[in-house]
Amino acid sequence: MGLFRYILLLVTLIFVSCKKELIDRITFKKPINNYDLVIEGGVNTFKKEQFILLSRPSLNVAGLVSAVNDAEVFINNKQLTLTATPGIYSGILQENKNYGEVYQLKVIYKGTIYIAKDTLKKVSSIKLSDFNFSSQQQDDKILLSVPKHTFSAVELAKIFYRFQGTSDWSVSKLDSTQTYSYAHTFAPPNGLYPILEGRSNKTVSPADSIQIYKFSVSNSYEKYLYSVFAETDWKSIFSTTPGQIKGNISGNALGYFYCTDVISNKFKIIDLVK
Repeated sequence: MGLFRYILLLVTLIFVSCKKELIDRITFKKPINNYDLVIEGGVNTFKKEQFILLSRPSLNVAGLVSAVNDAEVFINNKQLTLTATPGIYSGILQENKNYGEVYQLKVIYKGTIYIAKDTLKKVSSIKLSDFNFSSQQQDDKILLSVPKHTFSAVELAKIFYRFQGTSDWSVSKLDSTQTYSYAHTFAPPNGLYPILEGRSNKTVSPADSIQIYKFSVSNSYEKYLYSVFAETDWKSIFSTTPGQIKGNISGNALGYFYCTDVISNKFKIIDLVK
């Protein structure tokens, strides 16, 4: 019996050492594509001032994303200027509510011109059916659960929830993390293998208010978002190898220049959970 235990221990040590050897030999391939520019932001109807964020990506784990401060940026021939925040350009766009029309972004950086276009779509009014909340009573509080994704929706849209005590949505804050949900007109991916539903849970008081913003999403922007989430939010053992996600920007650049109509309403929590 002692000999058997000795042999078992020896085999285990050999197996572990082999595994360690394999791990030590792992190397990561260099990225196939090395992009020159990342473009974020777009046109909104909530404010006339528009914001675009430019940066150079880091394809090294230890590297840092660097702001681009020496580009020329135009929306429909209106030139934006660099703000006090590195990489963020802004400008007043008087005609920011041309529904059904195409807006064009042009960026000139290091002698290269990057072009992107999107169509401004009008958003519909906010309805309680947009939210798909679930709630649970906890003494004098309510646990409110907000889904991140809703599939097979009647209308594609993006929704931002501002709970009491949290930061408000601002068109100038392009790098902040907010609580959003997305309504997709497409069905969920891999219908035979349902994905786990992502939700944000908030403990609130029935007397609290919540400010809700609803954003329109163009058809092409929805396809882009769906592709992004397929590589990030909807992974499973049946997922395919991550693919290359291309936005609407020409040239060797990443990102998506979008147009969005924005409306906002305030609701009482008690009215949302009735």
